Amino acid sequence: MSTSPQHTAPDTGELVRQLEQAMLDAARPRHAGRHIVTIDLHLSFMGVAQGPLSARAEVVGGGKTMSFCEAWLDDAEGRTVAQALGTLRAV
Repeated sequence: MSTSPQHTAPDTGELVRQLEQAMLDAARPRHAGRHIVTIDLHLSFMGVAQGPLSARAEVVGGGKTMSFCEAWLDDAEGRTVAQALGTLRAV
């Protein structure tokens, strides 16, 4: 994801969407064939998000229907600009 010329930083909602999508992608193999919903999401913004950004996530716990995930949004230099902790549920 990158910013458009008229904007210096992406919209906060877009950052949240990227983090949540990374967590959903990380949890999907654990709950194959089931719909996954986010039931809790905590965000921390640690820097200005500019330029190309990449999201990464991992499942850090859970069970049959729940996944506890952590996600990071990094800038082109590898600095983490946002972090999310989420609880996802397979329904």
